[in-house]
Amino acid sequence: MFFWRENRKGFTQSLENGIASTKRGETTMPFFSAGFTLIELLIVIAIIGVLSSIVMANLNNSRNRAKDAAVKLAMGQMANLMALEYSATGSYCNLQYGWITAGGGTCDTVFSGSYVNEARAICKSIFNNAGENGWSTPGAYKIYSNTGLGCASTYSFMIYLNKGKWYCSGSSGRKGEYAAYSNVQNGSDIGVTPGCYMQP
Repeated sequence: MFFWRENRKGFTQSLENGIASTKRGETTMPFFSAGFTLIELLIVIAIIGVLSSIVMANLNNSRNRAKDAAVKLAMGQMANLMALEYSATGSYCNLQYGWITAGGGTCDTVFSGSYVNEARAICKSIFNNAGENGWSTPGAYKIYSNTGLGCASTYSFMIYLNKGKWYCSGSSGRKGEYAAYSNVQNGSDIGVTPGCYMQP
């Protein structure tokens, strides 16, 4: 809809039969107002939705990478603690537990010895940042220290990452990411697993 106004010299314009006419030869720009159509609004909303989904996906990926980095940093602190424990006692037994779960074996009850408080604090940090393993009890099994190795001179920790892999840290300094915490072959148990888990 066009709105016409008087120009500075007092001449006016009119719109006749869709054709602009000018009196005394001077023209001015018409004022007009227009709103979005429904289709235009829907297109804008759709574009905003697509952009939002892209931003959220990137945000989630960045958050998961940060959490996995925090897990590895915490496991590095645990490795330092294990070295102190071995230096003090001659074994890693006080800081080995097996499956650390959200139920019966929580971070508040596991471990013992002189470094128990530090180890439990690291355990909580790992639990807060580790990924969900997708098992029947989500979050129940995120950390496993392989007590099957014998705790006197070796240890290995397996931690589930947000990227969907298990991160392992072993007593010899060996580290790595694995698709599973164990490789079951012919019905055998976790003892057949190669790499850091069984050869830390």
